[in-house]
Amino acid sequence: MLKTFGVAVKALVRKNDEYLIMYKSENEDINPKEVDIPGGRVEFGEKVEDALIRELREETGLDVEIIKPTRTWGFVKDNLHLVGITFLVNYKNGDMVLGDEHDKYKWVTKEFVLNGDFPNWIKAEFSVL
Repeated sequence: MLKTFGVAVKALVRKNDEYLIMYKSENEDINPKEVDIPGGRVEFGEKVEDALIRELREETGLDVEIIKPTRTWGFVKDNLHLVGITFLVNYKNGDMVLGDEHDKYKWVTKEFVLNGDFPNWIKAEFSVL
């Protein structure tokens, strides 16, 4: 049985005093219809920051400025071991354009997430802000 190891990047996109949350489409293999933040896997030979910028353009159409890493995380599911880095980024420009992975989005405050009915991993992302 083939085991896979990967590196992923995620972003907390800040626009003024709000942050972007997204919702996965029902066609997604992992956690369909669940809340998410944009990001994805780093390709072989790609710089982590370049992967983050690429993934954000693919999933949102937005241009951002990377501020700093905020959290590291990881999980093992079946034969996949994924290690990730979440970054705080500032929105620079662009109009929101959803890719195939997500079907809706919302700009919310940190408090909205921390006080709302969200999965623990999302609350962990916002608790470091």
